[in-house]
Amino acid sequence: MIVDGHAHAAGEFFAAEDIFRILDDEGVGRVVLSPGPVNEPKKYAVPNISRLQGKRRLGFVGNRFLALLAGRVNRKVDYGRANAEVAAMARRHPDRIVQSYWVDPADKETMAGLAARLEDWKFKALKVHQCFHRVPADGPEMHSLALFAAERGLPLFIHLYSRRDARALLRLIAARPETTFVIAHLLGLDVFIEADRSLLGNVYFDTSPPNMVPLWHVRRAIEYFGPGRILLGSDTPYGKNNLRSAVARIRGLNLPEADARLILGENARRVYRLNVPPAAIRS
Repeated sequence: MIVDGHAHAAGEFFAAEDIFRILDDEGVGRVVLSPGPVNEPKKYAVPNISRLQGKRRLGFVGNRFLALLAGRVNRKVDYGRANAEVAAMARRHPDRIVQSYWVDPADKETMAGLAARLEDWKFKALKVHQCFHRVPADGPEMHSLALFAAERGLPLFIHLYSRRDARALLRLIAARPETTFVIAHLLGLDVFIEADRSLLGNVYFDTSPPNMVPLWHVRRAIEYFGPGRILLGSDTPYGKNNLRSAVARIRGLNLPEADARLILGENARRVYRLNVPPAAIRS
């Protein structure tokens, strides 16, 4: 089974029936889904710049735009309601949709109710997006969230804002070796490559989105950290045919079958503790 490890409940993934149609078209069994940040059926035209980047590292540049967007979004979005909508879909379709809970670690009310939400919704991951919630990656709020995640076997999925935040996250990773971390979009990959690899045994990397992350960057992550640390992701709906492109890119790398199988689904099965027999995951 192929697993899309990173997508959002918006655009073509706003309604469950559309999600299933796209998953089935691409031979994907499950998707790890978080809120939009704006949960709406609107289509999102994100340009394909991955081929234009060459060897330049532009991963953090787009965060400036996202931070500007966040200023508008955060004034009108109810993240509790957005998470509840994803939880409802995951509850109705547990064999296809895996909930990732979008959390602001600095929101005391949210953090106080997090254990109750987990008990009720049984989500499989915690997501932090620093463009929308500028909490320090090694601050006390993130330490508390990382401890919460570790105690409950949840991976902590994070969209970093800057290289400085990547370096700060390294300090959190070193302090919380019991927590599993997933780095979105290969952001800060150079920082992690330069770090002491012995401290990164609990760290994974997400390949999404294909329209923003150059293929050479994906190859580099596989080369340095191995296929067992890379998760397929599409970041649907932010682009065009993201899931199709994401799967095709991994298959096009001509990896050994066992390595491709890890990236396409086996790693996600392990990281998100999905009840899928390993034999069911095919490349």
